[in-house]
Amino acid sequence: MSREDLKNERHDEMLRVYEERHIVNDSIQQITRPADDELGFLADDIADRIAKDMERLLSPISPNWDKADGSIATRTRSRIANTSTSGAATKHAASGSASLAQDVSNLAISHGKPAQIDAQLAADIGKIKKWTATNGNYQGSEKAMYDPIRSFIVYVARRVKAHLSLSGLSEKVRGECRLILPVEVTDYKLVDSDDSTRIDIGLVDTKYDTAIEMRGRASYYQLRGIFEVKTDKDDVVEAFVQLYKYSRQLFAEQHHLRFALGFTICAGDVRLCHFGPSKAVSSDPMDVATSKGRHAFIQLLVNMSLCDDSQLGRDPTMRYLPALNCWEIDCPDDKDDNGTSRADSSRYYFTKVICVADRLFGRHTRCFLATANRPAKKLKVDESLEATVVIKDAFAFAKPIASEDDRDEVKTLKKIRATFERGNPGSIIYAKIVVGGRVRFKRGSRIVEDTTSTMYTGVDAELLAKVSSDLLFRAHRRIVMDTIGEPLRTVKTAKEFVAVICDAMQCHYAIVDKCKILHRDISDNKILVVRMKDGTVRGLLIDFDCAIDLSKDKMEVRGEMTGTFPFMSLNNLTCSTVPRTSLDDWESVLYLLCWYATIGFGTGEDRSEVRARLKSLPIARWRNGTLDTIVDAKRSNLRSLENFYHDIVRRFDDRDKNSEQLGVFALRLYKALFANKLGKGYHGSEEKKVNPIMTALFNDQPPPTSVSADSTNVMGPFALRAEKWEDISKDLLGVINDIKMEMAGW
Repeated sequence: MSREDLKNERHDEMLRVYEERHIVNDSIQQITRPADDELGFLADDIADRIAKDMERLLSPISPNWDKADGSIATRTRSRIANTSTSGAATKHAASGSASLAQDVSNLAISHGKPAQIDAQLAADIGKIKKWTATNGNYQGSEKAMYDPIRSFIVYVARRVKAHLSLSGLSEKVRGECRLILPVEVTDYKLVDSDDSTRIDIGLVDTKYDTAIEMRGRASYYQLRGIFEVKTDKDDVVEAFVQLYKYSRQLFAEQHHLRFALGFTICAGDVRLCHFGPSKAVSSDPMDVATSKGRHAFIQLLVNMSLCDDSQLGRDPTMRYLPALNCWEIDCPDDKDDNGTSRADSSRYYFTKVICVADRLFGRHTRCFLATANRPAKKLKVDESLEATVVIKDAFAFAKPIASEDDRDEVKTLKKIRATFERGNPGSIIYAKIVVGGRVRFKRGSRIVEDTTSTMYTGVDAELLAKVSSDLLFRAHRRIVMDTIGEPLRTVKTAKEFVAVICDAMQCHYAIVDKCKILHRDISDNKILVVRMKDGTVRGLLIDFDCAIDLSKDKMEVRGEMTGTFPFMSLNNLTCSTVPRTSLDDWESVLYLLCWYATIGFGTGEDRSEVRARLKSLPIARWRNGTLDTIVDAKRSNLRSLENFYHDIVRRFDDRDKNSEQLGVFALRLYKALFANKLGKGYHGSEEKKVNPIMTALFNDQPPPTSVSADSTNVMGPFALRAEKWEDISKDLLGVINDIKMEMAGW
């Protein structure tokens, strides 16, 4: 696949995501309004002053803005005067801003000589005028817009700094404020980018009392937001598609990012975009060609300067420690069995990340190898901490009240551990929970649980229903486990891969059998490689976010989709009414085996080379395309043993010396699942006509007394297999056990 083809494919993929996930609701801007009332009123007042004086500078001959739009400032000062918690804000309002000359003087206090400030103001305003004079499309190149946009942001930052220094806030509170600044370099590829994309303008922050100067370059790790710029007002969709591409990498590089912020600018229209776990929400356009639009953009930048850090997406329970060159993370300890939130937490330290959140939407699962021992001195650049635990961090679907959450992974892992500790689980290894619970942090004067409701604080009821309803509600969970592993992609040979898969599925079978827990989300990120001291390789099944308790749910039909497309069972992909059973997880393992066997082991190829090699193979359709085309591809490939061999198995990568044995393994799993000993009605992936007499006999039920010619009904093999899932699972486990014994001769 050429670089251009790959670029077009990713563009089309992001366009589909945009069409499925995007919401427009102007109340999204309220998420940045400072949670502290005093700071909120102060932000309103500062924004009103900056907006008013920008109008004077842009239109010095007709300063009518105060009459037309000044009611906002008037209401703000009235609100401040009538609140009991507005001491600093009242002082700031009382200090006044009698004239532009006084404001320039105030700026000089922080920035140097008045003459320098006058020159800087003149330069900034001159550039801003070029942008704010836009009526319709921008008359110039896209790159010509960069400087005026950056000048607008810098102008606001200068004013915020001056007003904060005069605000009467305590030094502690001021120290928690920030200045929002653009990156000096524009239209560039970031150093930590995993592709060739170039962002238009990056946004960073700095402490409020530092010099106002743009950072030369910044990485995705350092950015607070990204601007995608277009000259045409009608290029909104294209701007968002580009922004979607970039913002994915913010999650990958910022391990403490809960949600991401981005901006599109199409000519004079500025839009804020918030990327949460399930949806992207953008504001209405703020048209900088109007005083109202300029004021709205200024208000947004001021809010971002004064709000709590968590309101910009960062997780305050995770901190990078430059003095030690490692991360510090607080892990909740919900000791109560009912999941009740407690204030207890344990502190860990890590340098190694084994799973990053490299997708724009979803649970944003991350895994860290950590230790409870704080480093005694600063670590070297290439030095890692000796880890004793693995920490999983994710925004999982949940119920608002923790004690009522029957899908709580913490409860699931506690049940598994308690069950296996009561009875010997044999030689299997499993994820043993140490501590875990919902993440909580301080916002203002309150301790809040980190959920989607917290994430969208301030938005209107209509939007909240779309992003945090019962079906979309998520809770931020963090779990510490005492078994250390590496990502599945680190296996070096086919033999290692099979050993890991066999271990994981022996554990899966035991957990279903002994604990009555069904995993329901087998994929490459859910199995870790554990390298033992004696050199052997084991497999560890993790991530029970989607698991159900069979002792409660009784294999209920659940019309929901969980997992990763290439590895999802057909029942899962189609949200079938067939009850989900362990056979769906075994089907996922078959897909996982085929995927890795096709990619190969230890080839040294990068992502683009693998994509190019897979592009022409039938298995590529398990990942690329629409949901319908993925379903059609899998149905076709699994229709019969012959189809499966011809389309998939014979195309396994043959560079590994055990590739032939890998093919035999895949065929045995297929036969046990899709061509099992129960009869033809249970075979394949297509619906077949099933005689009710045969159905009754297979289900150990008395056959009907008479059968008419038209009584033969259509029943898919998936439904029939679901009724015999325990028998088929035992056969699949037998395949695993046989392969493990045969591996000694590989």
